[in-house]
Amino acid sequence: MEERGGLGKPLNDTWQDLASTSVNDQRAAGGTIRFLGYDSDGRAINQVEIWLKPEELSAFTQSLVAYPVPLPTDYLQIAEPCGDGLSVRIRSHESPKTFVSRLSSALSCLEQPA
Repeated sequence: MEERGGLGKPLNDTWQDLASTSVNDQRAAGGTIRFLGYDSDGRAINQVEIWLKPEELSAFTQSLVAYPVPLPTDYLQIAEPCGDGLSVRIRSHESPKTFVSRLSSALSCLEQPA
């Protein structure tokens, strides 16, 4: 993964800059994780869309939940049919570092042989 962008100066206690991280994984639709609206606690709205095989969704979701840092209370995951797979959209309000680590861990789980 390659991180681009950075934090700007806060305006009224809210980070205003938009940063993005490229995901070097063919599963990422568009290859970008978006971080929107950093707050004073270092959290942001994180968004990503990935493509999964239908049989991978359960293991992927279990891996996200099993990550050592609990899922935030502001978390949304939607899976919709897309071609021969699923388009999975995730949105959460948490530290971008935690979001990327959790996502990377879940995707790595799918790459391990059964």
